Amino acid sequence: MTSPTADATSTTIPSDPAADTRPPIAMIAMDLDGTILEAGEVIRPEVIAALAGLAARGVRCVTATGRQATFQRDLFARYEMDMASIGLIQALIGDEREIFLGTPDGYEPHTAWNDALRARWVDLFPLAWGLMEDAKAEALSRGWAVEFLQSPEVAYERGLPTLVCEDAAQGASLCLWVQEQIDLRTLPLATNRNIRLVQAFDVQAGKGPALAELARVLGIPNAQVLAIGDSSNDYTMLDPRFNHGFRTATPANAEEELKQLVRAGNGYVASAEAGLGTVEAIDALTFIDTRS
Repeated sequence: MTSPTADATSTTIPSDPAADTRPPIAMIAMDLDGTILEAGEVIRPEVIAALAGLAARGVRCVTATGRQATFQRDLFARYEMDMASIGLIQALIGDEREIFLGTPDGYEPHTAWNDALRARWVDLFPLAWGLMEDAKAEALSRGWAVEFLQSPEVAYERGLPTLVCEDAAQGASLCLWVQEQIDLRTLPLATNRNIRLVQAFDVQAGKGPALAELARVLGIPNAQVLAIGDSSNDYTMLDPRFNHGFRTATPANAEEELKQLVRAGNGYVASAEAGLGTVEAIDALTFIDTRS
């Protein structure tokens, strides 16, 4: 996917609530790795404090990640952020497609949405796996050492057949090749990249569609949703061309192309990285000083 051109001046964020005529943010959806989750599976105390400040003001905090729901449950329980603790994280999007809604006892699957995606995947998986086998052959013909991240069984279960390239440059090139093949073969699939990982999945899945469905279920207009991410697999919720209408932000460690997309959509590009950048964006866009 090519991105629109945008420079640093394309982001115009009002500096005070009176100057911002947009509806207030009611939900914040966050990627994990590189956004609020740092090396060693660390969530900074500043992030936890920021989310607690938002929750106290009625703003919902949810995730949108490629991490599995089981990993997320364990992570947030460890930090006492889950529904069974103080309920800072009120819903989960896992494997970039499935939704789990917060209850007083934990997280329950959004059955209608999850089951519908899994039913489609029965027919789509052979197409996706075959496409990625072709992508691997293409990479090997270029002299690249590319391997599948997981077995076919795991790829089917998670809905994300994934190839591991040697570096991000290879990943970007191979992702473009996969997209070209999807277009040529008119496949009902999509592709994205997370640094050197290249994935294929159901075109109706992805973080953007899942987040739009979660907002619908919770009765929150898309214009009152703030999506924050840092990598190419966040495109479907951060790129304005997908027409979801979310507000957007990204930390300073985000890929440059993603920063351009966020700026093009009048989103916020933080000066700080990862968790601190997420807190900076929250403070700037909600007009809530979560550090106080």
